[in-house]
Amino acid sequence: MRNAIVALTGLALAGTLAVSGAPASAADPRCEAMPKQIRAALAGAERSVAQNAARRLRTGEALCRANNQRGAAKEFQVALKLLGAAETGTSLAGK
Repeated sequence: MRNAIVALTGLALAGTLAVSGAPASAADPRCEAMPKQIRAALAGAERSVAQNAARRLRTGEALCRANNQRGAAKEFQVALKLLGAAETGTSLAGK
C-alpha cells in the first residue's frame, strides 16, 4: 500500500510539472526567429516559390510543436533558401 501511495504521488507530481511547464519550442530561437524571417521574405517572392516556402514553414511549425526543433530548422532552412534568404537563417540552424 505504501509503495502505491508513493508511486501515485510521483505520477501526480510528474503530471503537474508536465502541464505547467513551458513547451520546449517556446524557448528555442529556431522556432521563434526563423518563421519570422520566412514570413518577412514571403511577401517579395513569386507565387510558386512563396507557396512552396509557406508549405515548408507550416511543416517546420508543426515540427516545433512536436518538439523536433532540429527537423524544424531543416525545413526553415529550405524555405529560406527557396526565398533567397538562406544567409539570414543559417546561424540558428546548428543550435
